[in-house]
Amino acid sequence: MSRRLAMTPARRLQAGVALAALALPLAACSGEDQVQAFCDDGESAIAEIDAAGSLGDDPEAFAEAVADAREGFEGVEAPDEIADDWAVFTRTFGDLDDALQDIDPSDQEAFTAALTEFAETANSDDLSTAGDNLSTYISENCDA
Repeated sequence: MSRRLAMTPARRLQAGVALAALALPLAACSGEDQVQAFCDDGESAIAEIDAAGSLGDDPEAFAEAVADAREGFEGVEAPDEIADDWAVFTRTFGDLDDALQDIDPSDQEAFTAALTEFAETANSDDLSTAGDNLSTYISENCDA
């Protein structure tokens, strides 16, 4: 079996993770302290998603990047207006990290099965809606 991932549901999930990073561009922000902190800390969390998405051919590095993304999302306090949307991303990466922690990522079959199972249970509609809401908030409150 090839170590490279084919365009399976797991591979599509990885591509979706990378696209989520592109959909949420963060940069230095202006405004209230909470917004500033959210933009600064959120930029790092989003960067972890991008890192995970770019590691599709290295399951062990991907699992590590997902764990880092989870930690990043959990460490950010989102403003009240988008706290629920941020929580969707936090839960999603927590669930993905949990799925990958339960397996040996060097076992390609187990890795693919874990990603496939996660992709089947993840709510892409909630993630899409949260991404749209976060993108709108960021474009209105953070400097691009």
